[in-house]
Amino acid sequence: MLTDVAVVGGGPIGLTTARIAAELGSRVILFERKQEGAAPSCCTGLVSPRTLPTLGVSGDSVLREIRAVRFHLPSGKRIDLRSDEVKAVVIDRTKLEMELLLLAREIGVDVRFETEAVSAEAGKLMVQSGSEIQSITAPVIVGADGPRSRVADWFSLRQPTNLIVAMQVELEETSSHSDQVDVFVGENVAPGFLGWSVPAEDGITRVGLGVLPPYTPHPFVDRLVAELSPNVHIRARSAGWIPLSPAPHSATTGAILVGDAAGHVKPLTGGGLYTGGLCARIAGETAARVAGSESGASDLLAAYPKRCLDAIGKEQAFGHSIRQHLSRLRDEDVETAAASLDDPQFLQFLADHADIDRFHQLPDRLASEPRLWTTILRIIPLLGPSIG
Repeated sequence: MLTDVAVVGGGPIGLTTARIAAELGSRVILFERKQEGAAPSCCTGLVSPRTLPTLGVSGDSVLREIRAVRFHLPSGKRIDLRSDEVKAVVIDRTKLEMELLLLAREIGVDVRFETEAVSAEAGKLMVQSGSEIQSITAPVIVGADGPRSRVADWFSLRQPTNLIVAMQVELEETSSHSDQVDVFVGENVAPGFLGWSVPAEDGITRVGLGVLPPYTPHPFVDRLVAELSPNVHIRARSAGWIPLSPAPHSATTGAILVGDAAGHVKPLTGGGLYTGGLCARIAGETAARVAGSESGASDLLAAYPKRCLDAIGKEQAFGHSIRQHLSRLRDEDVETAAASLDDPQFLQFLADHADIDRFHQLPDRLASEPRLWTTILRIIPLLGPSIG
């Protein structure tokens, strides 16, 4: 079978990439090995309000708006940040994917569920549905198949190596704060990363965390749930890998990586729908232009990583730097840093100006606030040099 663009992976990023390519006139086939309507991968569903227009969808998947965050320190001390503005929204991931699927099909994308990509090389993709194996001829194959991408393997593209493993449970419990998320830190809570509690549908709270290998998240999740909500019924459990750094190479002759496969994720939080959505638009456009190009395809492919870097590179670099510094802090250092920053003016500034998609803008904003400099200077010696 002949097509222009073949997309492997039917999550939000793969569906967005496929739709963009189809909108530009390409024939697009998307292959997803799961059943249609299958439960999505591990995802908190906590995103910025700008994420939905970036993906090109409506607000129908929004469950609630978030205006506050409560940080839980290792000692049990709490730090609250609250803004009058909506800082994030919690979405129904299944409803989001259904809308993206509908939009892709409306524009002409041929979406095939229960079809697994089994091998690929430049210009050809082999897929299997049941016992039937089919050869797909396509000048561009897009790998939107996650942080352990087989498309990356087939095209000898190095994948992200800095990964955490995350686990989340859905508790049949109503959060006491419908517009607040809780974040948990500590070596005994989520070594190397963080934990969370996010209010979702009515009567449902999403609790989870990520850990750095060789730790496994299961015992840490069970401990966190036992401390927060003993005897509460767990409705569902999911797990998955999250890359915290970009792939060294995300394009080569005949192939493009996007989303988690390319490490298009925010290192501080592990969120990837906004950053992945930005790069999905670039990937879809690049794939369509490569498919329609009789010459210059290599230049288009070479430009793709640079365009993604221009879109999300500053946030990734800043997040990676901060995460490196945070990873060196022991629990006692975290407590000392928190005590140094426990200033009402500073905390309100963070509540009002911190942006979960654009943490890299905070230093410039802080630089324009001399009244906060004394507070900032107290923490710099704890974090060490070369932040920014």
